[in-house]
Amino acid sequence: MLKVGMDILMDSLYETLALFPYLFLTYLALEFLEHKMSKRTLAYIKKSGKYGPVIGGLLGLIPQCGFSVAAANLYTTGIITLGALIAIFLSTSDEMLPILISGGVSVPLIAQILCIKVFFAIISGFLIDMFLPQRFIRHRREPEIEAFCKREKCQCDDKDNIWHSAFKHTEKISLFIFFFSLIINTVFVMGGRETIHDMLVGFPIFSKFIAAGVGLIPSCYPSVLLSQLYLDNAITLGTMLAGTLSNAGLGYFVLYRVNPNKIENLRILALLYGLGVGCGIIAEILF
Repeated sequence: MLKVGMDILMDSLYETLALFPYLFLTYLALEFLEHKMSKRTLAYIKKSGKYGPVIGGLLGLIPQCGFSVAAANLYTTGIITLGALIAIFLSTSDEMLPILISGGVSVPLIAQILCIKVFFAIISGFLIDMFLPQRFIRHRREPEIEAFCKREKCQCDDKDNIWHSAFKHTEKISLFIFFFSLIINTVFVMGGRETIHDMLVGFPIFSKFIAAGVGLIPSCYPSVLLSQLYLDNAITLGTMLAGTLSNAGLGYFVLYRVNPNKIENLRILALLYGLGVGCGIIAEILF
């Protein structure tokens, strides 16, 4: 039991430390934008981000969920659009790519899987920015970095030492991530994995809906479990994609933590789930 507890502790610590550089660089960039650039420059940066879904869809492919965590902060402060955020969340692979590589999956098949994820992520991002009604998700018209700092009560008003301010932001959110990871990892180790496995294998008709729901769990475990089940031929490619598309690692948890509009957060969660299910079904039919 002690060994299991230590494994959970080390896994949670590793997840947190792996995200630390992404968080620090994100907050450093936000501090720089707030203190060193004019509002006109910030507005121009946001306006030029209409290609954000393309960039986000590609960045999300990098293993780990660092970019999804960064995207949560950038969306909350109004730097990127909802479409860019969703594109990053959908394409985020977390541990999927390393699992597929270690499982001996052929390079062409891995490339196909990644291309499918990027395609769905980019298309979804563009469609959301173009057609989603304002009343559903509020698109910020200008960056709100200063308001973000006030909500976080980080007292980071030192314009001459943005490094220190960025570190204070990172330290604060990292503690939340660490304790939350402890809880989620404990649940998975104490029987969560077996329960999910039984549900996916026992109810194949509803597997896309189940997998997309599992993917919403803010942890790296869903991507590991779904990828391994796919390697074992226990689930189909469409089912794995449904879960790994909706899974953004700890990105959604950070979004819920930093974005004060909880209704908006729940709508984004529902959007992720629906896109995961829909894209998984389409992938099953086409591929």
